[in-house]
Amino acid sequence: MQPLKASQASGGLRRSLTTRGLVALVAGALVLTGCSSNPNAIEPNDLPDFDSAYKVKRLWKANAGDGMDETSIKLSPAVTSQQVFAADVHGQVYAFNREDGDRQWRKKTEDRISGGLFAGYGKVYYGTREGEAVALSAEDGSELWRRQLSSEILSAPTGTSSLALYQTIDGRIQALDSETGEPRWEYETAIPNLILLGGTQPVVTAGRVYAAFSGGKVVCLDEQTGSPIWERRVAEPTGRSELDRLVDINTSLIVENGGVFTATFQGKVAVLDWENGRPYWAKDISSHQRLSSDLGTLFVSDDQGLVRGVDQRSGTFLWQQDKLYGRRLTGTAVQDDLVVVGDYEGYLHWMDQSDGKLVARYRHRGKPIVSAPIRHDDVIYVLGSEGRLAAYRLEARD
Repeated sequence: MQPLKASQASGGLRRSLTTRGLVALVAGALVLTGCSSNPNAIEPNDLPDFDSAYKVKRLWKANAGDGMDETSIKLSPAVTSQQVFAADVHGQVYAFNREDGDRQWRKKTEDRISGGLFAGYGKVYYGTREGEAVALSAEDGSELWRRQLSSEILSAPTGTSSLALYQTIDGRIQALDSETGEPRWEYETAIPNLILLGGTQPVVTAGRVYAAFSGGKVVCLDEQTGSPIWERRVAEPTGRSELDRLVDINTSLIVENGGVFTATFQGKVAVLDWENGRPYWAKDISSHQRLSSDLGTLFVSDDQGLVRGVDQRSGTFLWQQDKLYGRRLTGTAVQDDLVVVGDYEGYLHWMDQSDGKLVARYRHRGKPIVSAPIRHDDVIYVLGSEGRLAAYRLEARD
């Protein structure tokens, strides 16, 4: 597996490098961390035994196409109050009824969709490996607009009532008019020569856009103009080789309780003041997976398969679950008072938020789950790499 040189991600080389080299790095990032000389050093734990405290009820399942391959990054689904949207490796986009899983429409495109979906304000947004931003109608899947951007789009976009925000692999945030796709503003920052394949989804709140970039940089921008309010690097590269110095943010930010929470590959989990970017604390945890939080606790699955509960205010480790070590975990999601992750054998694992104790397990299917579960109300939605989409609720055992 070869990581991508950022300088090669332009011009005629863009397509072949993205397909063959970069995706393999993100898909195998777990085996790179801490043991670059021996990619097979981490042996996954067997499924642990425990007393299950919950019954897992599958509410519905649906076929969302042909799933993902190593060139698809993480085609995360998107959930709204009424619908669930998913895409597959062949450019098919699906809409399902959130309550019962009935398929409402399917849109066949020729696009190589390369990141997750965003759904909201009556639209579905996605990006492609050719650098096109696309908007579909959430009602019927018809294409509303399409805009060519500067480079590949490898993460889910974000939408507001007036803007569609896309992050591209060349270090840009590009804001488009949500109705027409016309450019509104652009922010650009320098990126290092060596990067992980993937990216972060911008977060919009209180008139600001928060985003993270390769090299461990987090920025806060004005929502209307794109002007920087502050910029901060949360981890510095160390080591002699470019691979040793690889520090990248590939997990979405959490912006809440006055803080911006992030995690870096071969770096740190850190929190910054959302007003000025001043660092509060940082802990040495390497992760490229989605974070989640609840009731003042941050939940992190790291690159070795350890799951931790971290106090948001102090950075203190509250608990660590090591029984899933090496199982190539997804990012975390919160469901009720539990934390859930997926793994490389298609299992979902639930842990108690208070102490990390395993309390439930269910096999979604036999193929890997690579995207973190998505929660809406008390239900989680899971898309497996083979294309099965399902909704799950928990019930306490008698």
